[in-house]
Amino acid sequence: MSDEEEKTEDATPERRRKAREDGQFPRARDTGSIAASIGVGMALASMGGQFWEILSTFTRRCFSDGLTQKGAGIDFIGRELLGLVVMATLPLGVVAAIFGILAGIAEAGFHPNFDLVGPKFERLDPVSKLGQLFSPKAAASNVALSLLRVAAVAAVTYWILKSEFGDLAKLSRAPLGVAVEEVLKVLVRLSLWATGALVVLTGVDYVSSWFRHENQIKMSLQEIKDEYKQQEGSPQIKQRQRARARELLKRGIRQGVKEATVVVANPTHVAVALRYKANEGAPIVMAKGYDEIAQHIKELARDYDVPIVENRALARALASRAKVGKVIPVEYFVAVAEVLAFVFRLKKRGLRA
Repeated sequence: MSDEEEKTEDATPERRRKAREDGQFPRARDTGSIAASIGVGMALASMGGQFWEILSTFTRRCFSDGLTQKGAGIDFIGRELLGLVVMATLPLGVVAAIFGILAGIAEAGFHPNFDLVGPKFERLDPVSKLGQLFSPKAAASNVALSLLRVAAVAAVTYWILKSEFGDLAKLSRAPLGVAVEEVLKVLVRLSLWATGALVVLTGVDYVSSWFRHENQIKMSLQEIKDEYKQQEGSPQIKQRQRARARELLKRGIRQGVKEATVVVANPTHVAVALRYKANEGAPIVMAKGYDEIAQHIKELARDYDVPIVENRALARALASRAKVGKVIPVEYFVAVAEVLAFVFRLKKRGLRA
């Protein structure tokens, strides 16, 4: 394999864009589930009192309305249980879904691509899927990550239960309410530490995925050359580049003409906007251009009430020799001074050039 065919170069922005459109970007396998777990934990922490009240109300109804419940049919009991499940789990489900979606956006960015939703029968190819399933490298990676998850959760559980075992053993002699409260505290602490350990592993998985992704989208020198040639030869891309350049140029020209004192122009093809302030010493070129840009400068000058003085020779000389943002060349001081004196005389008389 030649050097040009080796994929040793970082991916270009165009290559990255195409990869993202195809759904290729670094991701961790458990980001969504971990984010959903965090969301559910936060919801329980903020709305735990409400959930406890719902369960308490249902329990009291079951025991206080025993005679009514005794004669109730299965449909009545089913409706009651369904209402309890919906009221207790629907908010948690909504929070979990929101956090999972936000985690996906954080990984991939917000780039909706509905083409990926459509059916692609090549994805159903069993041969390629079997190859991925029995790939030693992929299998080793999945097994290692799964073992790390189990080990992390087991280590956290062992550490917390060991530190809390003495207090938990004493709860057998404590009132029921106190015992339940203490057990819940231990479970909350356990879930927080276990989630934190899984977050760390998810971060490691994401970093590993990022490196794999970077290696997968690397390009050879020949691919970069081909992409450059394709972009250079594309009329649409050239047109967008020219339109972008014109837009940026016009933005700068607008501000320059707005600050100008006078615009020196010939009838159609050249225009130069000059600013003169006594504390600056000499006139400064604020904008210049030919043809379409010259017409744009004159239109802006009319919008901002900047005088336009037609002087064919001076306009062409300034356009060819002067630089935007710089003082005009010394040899044009006298000619420009005459133009400025003419403009100032008209202003004193209340007239326009």
